[in-house]
Amino acid sequence: MDGIALPAFEFETARLLVRPLQAGDEALFHGLYTDPETMRFIGKPLSAEQASSRFRKIAAQQRKPSLKGCFLAMLDKATLQPLGICGTSHYDVAARRLEVGLVLRREARAQGFAREALAALMERIFAASPFNEIEVKFSAENRAAEHLVVSLGFTSCVDAAREAGLLSERRWSVCRSSWYVTNTTNAQGKHHVECHRFA
Repeated sequence: MDGIALPAFEFETARLLVRPLQAGDEALFHGLYTDPETMRFIGKPLSAEQASSRFRKIAAQQRKPSLKGCFLAMLDKATLQPLGICGTSHYDVAARRLEVGLVLRREARAQGFAREALAALMERIFAASPFNEIEVKFSAENRAAEHLVVSLGFTSCVDAAREAGLLSERRWSVCRSSWYVTNTTNAQGKHHVECHRFA
């Protein structure tokens, strides 16, 4: 299943342009993953050197997009300003389960962008891949993330604890058969809540 590609990895929603991460997105990546406030539910912020090294590896991987480690830049369609990063990460071949995640810049939060991007990404995964379940993981302390996934039809799985000293983690998922969102391009929805990161 490593070779599975998702043709619709570049797409638009009502307010967003979503496309594979490119070399010019390094400032966006740095701004997100070196910022202590943005990383507070994720882990230790990266140093500038760590961020540069990781970005180069990720950007190179995006030249052959697949469902294994696909990083997508989210841009404001009206201004082309970068808002955050979303994408796919780990998957379980036997369970046909794929993990997705996202992280937003401070100024892009609480405007419905997370719901809009995540719903569109899920729609495309279910439409163009054999995966039957989409999973998200986030800190147990991130209540906004919980509200967001509930609004999209996710249900809670067993909680998993990370290593000692790190935030406990919650795992939620939704199956293809229960994916009930009827208009995933609806930018606003009824839930204007954001989370900073899944996965």
